[in-house]
Amino acid sequence: MKEDTKQFLKELFSGGYKASAIGFALVFAIAIGGGIGYWLSQYFNNMLFFYLGLIIGIIAGFRNLYVMGKRTKM
Repeated sequence: MKEDTKQFLKELFSGGYKASAIGFALVFAIAIGGGIGYWLSQYFNNMLFFYLGLIIGIIAGFRNLYVMGKRTKM
C-alpha cells in the first residue's frame, strides 16, 4: 500500500473516532439528564422534573459539543 494511502486512511479513521466520541458525549449527556428527570418525576409525581432534566441534559450535551469542538480546532 502506498504511503499516501496509509496517511489518508489514518487521518480518515482518526476523524471518524473524534466524530463518534463527540456524538456519544452529546447523546450520553441528554440520556443522563432525561433519566434523572424521569426518576425525579416518578418520585415527586410531577412530569415537570422530566422536562426540566431533559432540557438541562440538552444544554449540557451541547456545551460538551462546544468545548470538544474548540479543543479539536486548535
